[in-house]
Amino acid sequence: MSSQCESSGDEDPEPARPPPAWAAPLVTLAKSLIGTEVYPPSDDTFLLLEVLASDAQRLETLRPRVCLELGCGSGTVIAGLWHVLKGGHGNAGMSVMPLMLAVDKNPDAVACTAALMREQGMSLNAEVLRGSLTSCLRLAGMVDIAVCNPPYVPTDDEEEMRGFGISVSWAGGSRGREVIDKLLPQVAEILAPQGLFYMVCLAENDPEEIMGNALALGLHGSVAGQDRRGIEELFILRFERIGSG
Repeated sequence: MSSQCESSGDEDPEPARPPPAWAAPLVTLAKSLIGTEVYPPSDDTFLLLEVLASDAQRLETLRPRVCLELGCGSGTVIAGLWHVLKGGHGNAGMSVMPLMLAVDKNPDAVACTAALMREQGMSLNAEVLRGSLTSCLRLAGMVDIAVCNPPYVPTDDEEEMRGFGISVSWAGGSRGREVIDKLLPQVAEILAPQGLFYMVCLAENDPEEIMGNALALGLHGSVAGQDRRGIEELFILRFERIGSG
């Protein structure tokens, strides 16, 4: 897998808030590795990292063996999850780290995530795959922790949802739900009996309806985080199998 990530010459809009302090070095490194076709760490990334850190004890209690990020982009979230599981967030840290998997259909994102994992010393416990959502995986009922920051921005331009460039990281189609609605049934298949799934969405995506749809798939959803960052009202939804608690 190539580790060469062409540097972007364009300035990305500044996030409304800084990343959590513990993740700042990771975010700086990720930004140095991404290219023009990879979504940079931003407010939605930071809110997801904050939620994962606040859930550190719960995540560690799962004793996860397999963790997965779907649509890894820069790799900041899967690397951040690695840091959370290592300890220092109110948790002791795991003595045996899980397998950390990341998937993206953008080849530039795959390369940048692989480079970030190497820089973070994750390579022996990590793998990055190129594919669309779970299509390249054979992990039915095996994923203990799954995370996803899907393309959630409502758009009527179908061209923006095609190909493998940066627009597929944010263009969510009608109501911003094209990928989200395909994602949930796949997550229901791969999630372990006690597994947890964290997903970013917008108020415009109708989080309540998303959680209702998940319920029909056997997943109970709750709001793990919510905040207005700039012009976006962001939500982090946490899903678990019904009856797992």
